[in-house]
Amino acid sequence: MPEQAGDGARASLAAGQADLLAALVAGGPVPEGFDAERVRVQARSLVAKRSGSVARVAPALAGRLGAEFGRLFAEYAATRPKPGGGSRADAGAFADWLAARDAGGI
Repeated sequence: MPEQAGDGARASLAAGQADLLAALVAGGPVPEGFDAERVRVQARSLVAKRSGSVARVAPALAGRLGAEFGRLFAEYAATRPKPGGGSRADAGAFADWLAARDAGGI
């Protein structure tokens, strides 16, 4: 029986971690028990870090968007976690999102 209790605790912890991760990187709701403002601040910080990485690997894209780059990237990233493949993949997904948005698909 003790093993089953441990399994339940691990499953509960894993679910809580998944909820927190979703709040930080995918626009999910802030889980109960966490300071909502602190989670929002951290989420914005992670988006800023991502946007800086994308600007470094795709300077032409960032340059073309100019002052709108940060706002547009934040809009894109608000509900999209960083894709596998790193910053280059993120830049490609952002460019695809922009193209779909400009075409009226978003």
